Amino acid sequence: MTRTRRSRSAYTLVEVLVALVILLVGIVGIVKLFPVSLEGNRDAELRGAAASLAQMKAEELRRDADTFARVIDDIRNRATPTDPVVWTLDDRLAYSYSGVSTFSPGDDPADPSDDPVVARVIVSMNPAFDPSARVIYELRFDR
Repeated sequence: MTRTRRSRSAYTLVEVLVALVILLVGIVGIVKLFPVSLEGNRDAELRGAAASLAQMKAEELRRDADTFARVIDDIRNRATPTDPVVWTLDDRLAYSYSGVSTFSPGDDPADPSDDPVVARVIVSMNPAFDPSARVIYELRFDR
């Protein structure tokens, strides 16, 4: 007498375990993305604030160029950045002025972004927050 298998509507233990493993792999992958996403969001916010600060400082110098005509020329001729000044609106950031690029100090003739004798606002991390004082943003400007 042979017994015929009836189709069952229940799942076996192996099928349930495989489904749980697949679910856990997906959940672990999503959980690992959260810190990366938060770090990217913080960096984007910091770069936005740095760009805003650089633009504001460049516009202040342009606005006052008639009164302080030599200031932009003095910045243009600086071979090293000025001492950083902490920004009062966001004390994580500090700004300075320079006539040479801090991103690429050498002059590559094919790359105009590193040309010397161009006034720049350099925004870096405040040394109190980041001892390396890494440069976040650099804005070239003229009158």
